[in-house]
Amino acid sequence: MSKSPEQNQDEDSAFRSLGRPIIPEKVGERADFYLAKNFPFLSRAAWVKRLNKNEILVDGMPVDRAYRLRLGQRLSFYHPPTVEPEVSRDVYPIWRVGAVMAVFKPAPLPMHENGAYKKNTFAELLKTELGPEWAAVHRLDRETSGIVLCGATYKVRKELSLALSERTVQKEYLAIAHGVPEHRTWIEEGPIGELPGSEIRIKKWVTPNGLPSETYFEFMENRGEYSMLRARPRTGRTHQIRIHSAVSGHHLVGDRLFYPDEEVFLDWFVNGITERIIEKTGHLRCLLHAHGISFRHPEDGKVYEVKCPLPDDMQDFWQKIGSQNL
Repeated sequence: MSKSPEQNQDEDSAFRSLGRPIIPEKVGERADFYLAKNFPFLSRAAWVKRLNKNEILVDGMPVDRAYRLRLGQRLSFYHPPTVEPEVSRDVYPIWRVGAVMAVFKPAPLPMHENGAYKKNTFAELLKTELGPEWAAVHRLDRETSGIVLCGATYKVRKELSLALSERTVQKEYLAIAHGVPEHRTWIEEGPIGELPGSEIRIKKWVTPNGLPSETYFEFMENRGEYSMLRARPRTGRTHQIRIHSAVSGHHLVGDRLFYPDEEVFLDWFVNGITERIIEKTGHLRCLLHAHGISFRHPEDGKVYEVKCPLPDDMQDFWQKIGSQNL
């Protein structure tokens, strides 16, 4: 007889959320079959073992394999805290005028404290390496390298943040993508919003009810079945370049959130980076780099343009692909 979670309880910090709340189409499914079908990176037998060891919770309570899922219930799995993950720590100034500095963010490196990351963050390294007065005025994804604009005073950060919200700051990215585009330039304008039915809570996509989004793309060159793209986002939605590139048929190399399928991301979420994941996605991180930024300095009123060359990992990948296609 299956156990039933009669009430919600606070989940232990050793448990992490797994997928989205149960949707109507999944109501009534057995816990073991649901897990095996929706998270196939583990076999049904492996999920049953976890259920038997109370390593799977439904609304904060353990259940057995035969438990029938109900609408809106949330699943979580045992994932105890470990040593804080290692990150690329090579944070350094690219350019500085007055209280504004462009700083290189390596990848992978999260911007702020999140989950297992406490001290190994851009915000923490910025303060310890370059001074406690500095703080970022915008974000890059954990796996995106390149320029982060920082300010040393509240006034400067406020004015730069306003310029970003008013879209007077111009950004340019370089990316390595799968496939060869048909056109030299193109614009993606699909609105970006939540992706219904996805098991990945953070995943967004082009949807009819999404927020207006626009990205200009330029095809620079290809080496075999890989292409170097320049991207200029005209809006600032989460994962915008990655989504618009994928929508156009050119998923970014290493982007396990959007390529090749959700099973890869969920596998990484539970088991971390593995050779299997690298083999499927093409790289251990998403090959996207914040290459350039242009903005008006809030102190002297001048317009500055800052560039940052490709990091070593992207250069190495591109050179390797080139040598394979000689």
